[in-house]
Amino acid sequence: MRRRVNLDTGATLIALFVMGLFLSAPAEEKMRWDEVVGRPQATIPEAPFDSVSWRSDFLAATNEAKQTGAPLLVTFRCLPCKQCAAFDKNVLEGSTRLTPLLRQFVTVRITDAAQLDQRFFPFRTHQDLDLSWWAYLLGSEGQLYGVFGGKDHVSDATRISEAAFVNTLQRVLDHHYDPRREQWKVDGPKPDLIAQAQPPKEISSYNKFADEKPWMKKQDCMHCHQVGDLLHFDEMEKDTFRIEQLSQPWPLPENVGIELDRDHGLLVTKVEAGSAAQKAGIRKGDELAVADKTKLFGQADFRGVLHRASFDKADLSMMWKRGGELLSGKLDMPAGWKETDNRWRKTVYDGIYGPRFGFFPIKGPNQGKGSMSFKPFLGKNAEQNSVWKAGVRPNMEIIEVNGRSDDWDSRELLGWFRLNHKVGDEVTLKVRQNGKEQTIRYQLLDKYRPD
Repeated sequence: MRRRVNLDTGATLIALFVMGLFLSAPAEEKMRWDEVVGRPQATIPEAPFDSVSWRSDFLAATNEAKQTGAPLLVTFRCLPCKQCAAFDKNVLEGSTRLTPLLRQFVTVRITDAAQLDQRFFPFRTHQDLDLSWWAYLLGSEGQLYGVFGGKDHVSDATRISEAAFVNTLQRVLDHHYDPRREQWKVDGPKPDLIAQAQPPKEISSYNKFADEKPWMKKQDCMHCHQVGDLLHFDEMEKDTFRIEQLSQPWPLPENVGIELDRDHGLLVTKVEAGSAAQKAGIRKGDELAVADKTKLFGQADFRGVLHRASFDKADLSMMWKRGGELLSGKLDMPAGWKETDNRWRKTVYDGIYGPRFGFFPIKGPNQGKGSMSFKPFLGKNAEQNSVWKAGVRPNMEIIEVNGRSDDWDSRELLGWFRLNHKVGDEVTLKVRQNGKEQTIRYQLLDKYRPD
């Protein structure tokens, strides 16, 4: 006798089967992440090097890493830049806490950003190019583990410290020597050594970019911020550039409502009420572990995940540790969530986007006293400058620009100006000269001096 199959029952069984698969997947994934961010099982060998030697030949260093099995620590440093100089000196000289860890790595120091090879150093997505010191942490076969570095509008020491670096290096060593690591498949891909190198100068628009900045061809090295400018220039050429790339790069943990302990790197010290972090379930005292399926070794890795997220509405999966438990949730952020004070950035206040004043605003006699105070530096042949013809003179004190009289420094003023004005806009300056105030107006031009 043929049995009639109830279609509703059949559909229910199918639905339950599919639901069972769906429900089991997160459990399996959580079990895997429990291992990845749980208690390490690494047996860290005796340091392969008796002392810390900073190599300059990266490809030779990769061979050394393969032979020793040690991970790679590669730092990039722009020597002319003052920021992070103290931290760089600290790393080079070492300390009782830092040196034993550095001896566990094949250490490489590169002082020319032209040597950034995207096969190993994904600078488009994983490097803050407005910093003059940055570190990549790689496996012995060149696969990316994480990065280290950071700055904000306050200082170059607000986000990094020796203690933070020590904690990051220790976490990387625990990860590198964990026997389960390759099974987890959470590391970056192993670079293709046969493929052609991919330095900044191989970017298609580099020659045109360099033609517009002829002094670059005379430099001994390429600066990190110039690589940032090149990437923006390349996107402008391709008509894919967005202003948010300047106003919203490398957002802070505070942008999602989290404050992290600088020295620990991942310890949550505060959660803002009503923020995405609070809604996700993160609390003070938690330790961040995973963001968007990326294992975190320090604050820079978390900021990198935020950097790569959408400028518009975004949601990021998160995992954090509370006591001995691994918890998970999602950060749901509205459009504009990445907005950060980026006027300190070289690619913002002196980059390739936005119009020029027609002069450089240098510190005025009353700067720091609660209101705007700048002196206009016009350079050589000032009389040929369009703003001279409008009435601007070097002995004037600028006290207001387009209605703003904030007590800014030069970088803050230039950053605000370039992000909020375009060629063709009218500029209204209120100036003080010989005790008298007057208003000067002029239009922003592409160039302020004749060719």
